[in-house]
Amino acid sequence: TGSSVDASNRRIEEVFIASEAITEGDFVTLDLAQSDDSDKLLKVAQLDNAAFSSNHCVGVAIADAAAGENVRVCLRGIIEANVATGSTEGKYLMSSATGGRAAIATQFLTDAAGGGADTLADVPQMFAYALEDAVDNAAKVFVIPQF
Repeated sequence: TGSSVDASNRRIEEVFIASEAITEGDFVTLDLAQSDDSDKLLKVAQLDNAAFSSNHCVGVAIADAAAGENVRVCLRGIIEANVATGSTEGKYLMSSATGGRAAIATQFLTDAAGGGADTLADVPQMFAYALEDAVDNAAKVFVIPQF
């Protein structure tokens, strides 16, 4: 009906299985550490930039879930999420060192002015857009579809 964020027909949700405890508002990743390929697309864990296997964001957990439980995930749309305090409205978000939390995406200089050497760097996955400043590690975001 469009009368609230949760009722919006533009929000897309999917149900996964939590491979670990997940808290409402956590950004989650496909659990690529699973041994079976089918489980890699079925199970999710908290997003964490520590390893490739836990760093492909698919969305934000809509409710708490224990390991082995179903967890609803917002794949696209507006939701309150776990965002590092200090993140500001209008910035793209990427994974942080804290599990389940996003932070302002790294910015890269594409042309070194003055003839200096350019440095190549990996571009982080930007999976959400902050719609407000983060307070107490929470902010409303727009999740950009990745799945």
